[in-house]
Amino acid sequence: MAKKRKKEKVEEEEYEFRPPEFSEKEFLQQELRNTRIALYTIGYAGLMGVVAGLVSMVSRDLLGVAFLLVILGIFSLKWVYPLLKVDVKSFTKRNWAGNIGTYFFTFLAVWVLLMNAPFSDNSKPSIDKVIVWVERPQGAGTNLTGVEYEWISTQGVYGWVTLWDEELSTLIHANESYTINITARITDNGALKSVRISLGTALDYTDMEAIGDNRYGYSFTGDQLGSSTSLMFYIHAVDKVDNEEIFYPRTSLPVVQ
Repeated sequence: MAKKRKKEKVEEEEYEFRPPEFSEKEFLQQELRNTRIALYTIGYAGLMGVVAGLVSMVSRDLLGVAFLLVILGIFSLKWVYPLLKVDVKSFTKRNWAGNIGTYFFTFLAVWVLLMNAPFSDNSKPSIDKVIVWVERPQGAGTNLTGVEYEWISTQGVYGWVTLWDEELSTLIHANESYTINITARITDNGALKSVRISLGTALDYTDMEAIGDNRYGYSFTGDQLGSSTSLMFYIHAVDKVDNEEIFYPRTSLPVVQ
């Protein structure tokens, strides 16, 4: 005789979601606290960034010292916060990471801003587009030609390239009838104080003349080269805060006697 199976009734438990109690007052207090801490962090980082900027303006040799201020500032946060009545005991690792990140990027932004124009000038002048123009007699008139100092990709070096495929070795003559004009584009993120040039290696500098569009030039005649068989020159540019740059070609130009 078959036994009757007992049906087991499984009572399904009903789940009811109960949201945690929300305190608007505590929420607002927490948000105000976080905002106050963020403002303190930004203000302190900004102050340290200004100090770093002032240190950097004194001398470029102090850039390393200025950067150390960001490290000093990060480690000093645990003492600065209590001075500003901020309770750091409740800080989690996430809180510290967020505040340190805010401090670092604020410091960096202020420091970099002060390291650039119009607040300061830490960049050297730039000298490029150097061209030697030669005006030589030809028949009843004159012929103008030139040679530019530029990157030669086929050789992987900088060198002299004639502008109109002329022979470089006979371009310049030590003759008074040859007028030679050396020009260069010279720029700076501030203002230039002086632009000078020296022919030869004696470094006896003479002022170059501004000819427009950030270009400067210096003219002389071939007989001023004397008995030299090559032309080498140095261009010395100095800006208003005494950042300087000296240009000279890696190879000299041949001079025909």
